[in-house]
Amino acid sequence: MKRAIFVDDEPNLLRGLRRMLLSIRRDWDMTFVDSGAEALSLMEGNGPYDVAVTDLTMPEMDGIEFLTEVTKRYPQTVRFILSGQTDTSSLLRASTVTHQFLTKPCDPQVLHNLLARAFSL
Repeated sequence: MKRAIFVDDEPNLLRGLRRMLLSIRRDWDMTFVDSGAEALSLMEGNGPYDVAVTDLTMPEMDGIEFLTEVTKRYPQTVRFILSGQTDTSSLLRASTVTHQFLTKPCDPQVLHNLLARAFSL
């Protein structure tokens, strides 16, 4: 079963993502956590995920720091940023560690299609 981990410090956003992707829960194993540190800990204990989707702006460890670690430890993991931050400097910083930058709010079908494409790689 393909595995995806979603990281965002906003509980409401994580609940929304979980609801948005509920219909495909049987097809893919999805984990939702509120920090990069927790996600890395799960990846260390449970093995790499096929896809990591993270917010850009989070306290303690931002999305770029999280994906930098994912890139080093699990280079085969497909990495997405899902963020409301779309300024040029954020996009440039993110471009070195992410495969795709998505803006919030994200259309559920677009996210579903991107995940399906990532899982098929």
